[in-house]
Amino acid sequence: MFSKWLGAGVLLALLCLALSALLSFLKVPSMEADIRAALDNNGFQNIQVEMDGNQAVLSGKTASEAQKSAAIDIARNAECSSCNGKRRWHTVQDQMSFDTLPTQTPYTFNAVKDSNGNVTLSGYVPSQTAKADVLLAANRIFNTKPIDRKIQVANGAPDGRFLEVTEKYMTELSRLDKGRFSQEGYNGLISGTSTDVGVRRDINLVGQSLPGNYASGFAANIVVPEMAADNVGEVKSESVCQTLFDDLKSDSRILFETGKANIKGAESFDFLNKLASAANQCASFRIQVDGHTDSVGEADYNQWLSEARAETVKNYLADQQVEANRMTAKGYGESDPRASNDNEEGRAMNRRINFTVTRAQ
Repeated sequence: MFSKWLGAGVLLALLCLALSALLSFLKVPSMEADIRAALDNNGFQNIQVEMDGNQAVLSGKTASEAQKSAAIDIARNAECSSCNGKRRWHTVQDQMSFDTLPTQTPYTFNAVKDSNGNVTLSGYVPSQTAKADVLLAANRIFNTKPIDRKIQVANGAPDGRFLEVTEKYMTELSRLDKGRFSQEGYNGLISGTSTDVGVRRDINLVGQSLPGNYASGFAANIVVPEMAADNVGEVKSESVCQTLFDDLKSDSRILFETGKANIKGAESFDFLNKLASAANQCASFRIQVDGHTDSVGEADYNQWLSEARAETVKNYLADQQVEANRMTAKGYGESDPRASNDNEEGRAMNRRINFTVTRAQ
C-alpha cells in the first residue's frame, strides 16, 4: 500500500515539474518580447536578445561599458507581462561587447539650415551605423542631401536616446525658413526664423514630448518678424549662447544718431528686444557689450563714443529685465576695424556693437 502511495506521489511531482516546465516554455516568447520592448524603449535597438529557457542572452555592441551595463540592467528589470503580478522570472547572460572609442566631452551635435534650404551637419555620434542613419534621416526630413562637416564617431552620448532626439530636432528645424539646432548632452536649443507664428508655437512645445532629461534641457528661440519675442527654456551652454547672439546679430544692426550715443530706428529697438530675450535665456552667463566706431573724427572722441554707445545698449538691455550685474560695457574706438575705412561700406561695417558671452564667475 505504501509503495502505491509513494509511486503516486512521485508521479504527481513529475506532473507538477512537467506542468511548470510547460508554463515556463509558454512564457518564453512573451518574456523575450517584453525584454525586446524594454531595450527598444531605452534606445538599445541594436542589442539582440534570445531566450535560452529562462535565460535572456544579450548580444551586440554598445558604444561604451556604461551603456553595456545600462542595457543589462534594463533587460534584468523587464517585467513579465504573462506572469502573475508581472513578476520577473528570468536571468540575463551578457554576451555583448563595447567599442573602444575616444570619449568626447561635451557631446555635441549641430545642424544648420540656410535660407536656400541647404543643411550642414556636424558633431558626434556613437557609431558608424549611427552616422549613416543620421545622414539618411536628414536626407529624408529635409528632402536634400546634407553636408557632412566632420561628423565624428565617439563615446560620451548621455544615453541611448540621443540620436532619437537628434532626429526630432531635425524634423522641427525643417519647418523653419532658416535656423539651427545645437545639442550638448541632454541640453538642446532650436533657433531660427519663421514667418508662421504657429510654427513657433509648435516648436515651443517640443520639450513636452522629449524623453527624460532631454525635456528639462530643451530651449527654443524662434524669431517671427514683427512679432514680440516668445522664447522657452534656459540655454545652458556658453558656446550655444554665443552662437545664438551671433545668429541674431547676423540679420540686424543697432543704429545710432551720427556722432551720438542715441539709438535710432524701430528696427534697432526690435533687434535689442530680441537680444534681451536671448540674454534672459542665457541667465547663467555674463555678457560683454563692445562698442566700435569708424575712423572719421578724432580718435579720442571715437573712443568716448564707442564707450557711450556700449553703455547705452547695456542700459537698454537692463531696462528689459536683463540683470545689470551680468553685463559689462567696453569701448574700443576705431582701434579694431573689421573693414577698410576708405569707403562708406567699410565704415558702416566698422560702426558696430558686439556681444561676447562668458561663464559667470
